[in-house]
Amino acid sequence: MRRDPDRIGHCSTGRRWSRPALWLLLLFALLALASTSQLVRHSADPTRVALVQMFGQNTSLGASLLDAYDRAGLPAALHAFCQSRSQLPPVGYCRRKPEVRTVSETVDRADRVVREGFRHGTHGAFPLTAPVDWAADPFGDRSWRFWLNSLEPLDTVISAHAATGDEAYLDFAVGVACDWAEHNPYRVSRNPFAWYDMAVGLRALKLAYLIDAAARELNPDVSDLWTLLYGAWTHAIELAREDTFNRQTNHGLFQAAGLAALARALPELQDSEKWRGIAETRLRAEFQRQFSPDGVHLEHSPGYHLLMTQFLISVLDCQIVDDPGLMALRRKAEDALVWMIAPDGRLPRIGDTDDVVVRRQALGRPEQLQSPELAWVLTEGQRGSPPQETWRVFPDAGYAVFRDWRGAERAGGDEGSYLMLAAGFHSATHKQADDLTLVWHESGSPFIVDAGRYGYYWDEPGRRYCESTCAHNTVEIDGRSTSMRPSDAFGSALTSWGEADGLWFVRAAVERDSLGLRHERTLVYSPHRWLVVIDDIQAGREHRYEQWFHFSPNLSVALAEGGASVRGDDGSAFSVSPLLKREDTALRLVRGQKSPRLQGWTSYRHRQLEPNWALGATLEGDAVVLATLLRLGPTQPVPARASVSRAADGCRYDLAWQVDGKSEGFSLWCPAGAHRKCRLVSATEPLG
Repeated sequence: MRRDPDRIGHCSTGRRWSRPALWLLLLFALLALASTSQLVRHSADPTRVALVQMFGQNTSLGASLLDAYDRAGLPAALHAFCQSRSQLPPVGYCRRKPEVRTVSETVDRADRVVREGFRHGTHGAFPLTAPVDWAADPFGDRSWRFWLNSLEPLDTVISAHAATGDEAYLDFAVGVACDWAEHNPYRVSRNPFAWYDMAVGLRALKLAYLIDAAARELNPDVSDLWTLLYGAWTHAIELAREDTFNRQTNHGLFQAAGLAALARALPELQDSEKWRGIAETRLRAEFQRQFSPDGVHLEHSPGYHLLMTQFLISVLDCQIVDDPGLMALRRKAEDALVWMIAPDGRLPRIGDTDDVVVRRQALGRPEQLQSPELAWVLTEGQRGSPPQETWRVFPDAGYAVFRDWRGAERAGGDEGSYLMLAAGFHSATHKQADDLTLVWHESGSPFIVDAGRYGYYWDEPGRRYCESTCAHNTVEIDGRSTSMRPSDAFGSALTSWGEADGLWFVRAAVERDSLGLRHERTLVYSPHRWLVVIDDIQAGREHRYEQWFHFSPNLSVALAEGGASVRGDDGSAFSVSPLLKREDTALRLVRGQKSPRLQGWTSYRHRQLEPNWALGATLEGDAVVLATLLRLGPTQPVPARASVSRAADGCRYDLAWQVDGKSEGFSLWCPAGAHRKCRLVSATEPLG
């Protein structure tokens, strides 16, 4: 068969191809093969894949970065990224707390971190020289491990860079952050605190600043910048997830704020708008949920109210969220904080509250505070205006506070009185078995104190003690602690409050369904003179009740005729007297007891207990009333009238005593039914 030179080949359909067409087909095949080979190479290049996932490939910046990468590699792509930053305003650093320090103080703190490493609490320095062992536990302290992995030591270093522009601080912070990222890959690291929810949020606040600052350097290190950029992207992915978002505690607020900061710092990322929407929605919802309508943080601790008020101010001042509702909440939270600062400038150690002095600029510059009363308290009268009331009740949160502001505007101390009743149970978060506990200060000094936080070491006896009912100024029933289970939360237990004849009173009630009883506590207070604590318990069966009072460690206490006498190093003195003492009432004093259980301790420092005197009044029965008088002065009062009468329409307490031949006391009528106003008169005007 003769070959036709004009027919080179044919397909199965019989169609024949000319030589030019065949060459064209071969060219297309080679181009397709080259394209396929390029796609294979691209799909096998994890850096390019990450760039596509981060920036997309259909946006102008994404296409520009990919083109630069394909031509000259990662340095060219990151150079294009850095060029795009010049079109954006610099990113400010959103700190966890808005505290204001001088530049020299900030620099000194930063230099100490650079020179010595990370310090937390009473622990020694931990060097931050690469490579850092981020899973280390040199002190057996889980809080230390958490703060290390939150990159908390970088806070002052970043602040020093923001204040001075000194690139040495930036280089140090970037180096530490990159070392963390290299040793804790996303969802692979076995370090238990590496991807802990709150740690991720706090770390994200720092990454947001570091990426922007590093990208604005003249010659940024390509490897470090890529590590930061990739790390920020994985942090945003983690923070945007629904299944790891913690709505149960304040941790969720730090997660949402971290995501908002990253979205603001990296608008070039293709998902940044979506992340910003998620973050802002969560921030609004969580701040409103975690604060009561009367502006108090609902985690049962003045310390956490301070912390979350500080964070709310930081979030608003840094403008990572803009919301009129949150601005209104800020004002309420600042107003509430006014009443949580005791005469010595400290927070009452109720719930998980440490021994904290609220500094003048702890919430930023006093002139920028929304509350003029808070500015007045923090500046000792130099700014703002004094509170016009001497007591404040927060019925939604469950706090009632009396505060005499006498002397608060003078430096060096406050002569005023202070009394707080805590009667809230909203969740299990930072809740201790302390329902209806109280703290009391007179002449600027603490008299009755609470247990404090100790630390989150639930397997340690110190933590278990500080959480237990017997560590608080309330009533222990049958030698057991009251429930801290969320299912038993009752919200606020406050039922009535008011003032009359120079006396102030507050009343709260808790139903103990598991024990079949109702516990009503009433405080009647005459500032600078005396305090009466009434615990009225009605039960369907017999129980053993012990009313506890815990005294400041600097006070000495001794049993005396009919009660106890208390004296301070400064010469202060007061007495403790049961007013409705039955023959079977037993009083006992305990200090620094270790066996058969801990009793007579308080915690001022992390993981440390300090001995203090605790006075317990014990009574048994199905229905009992424990009424105790705490009166200033060295003289022991003599009970003169003590009766409790009940009727279908309510209950009446008539309590009076004599001191040096003079009569004191009161009559209180409490109508039946919740939230019905009680009537109070002094003993000089008996209730008719």
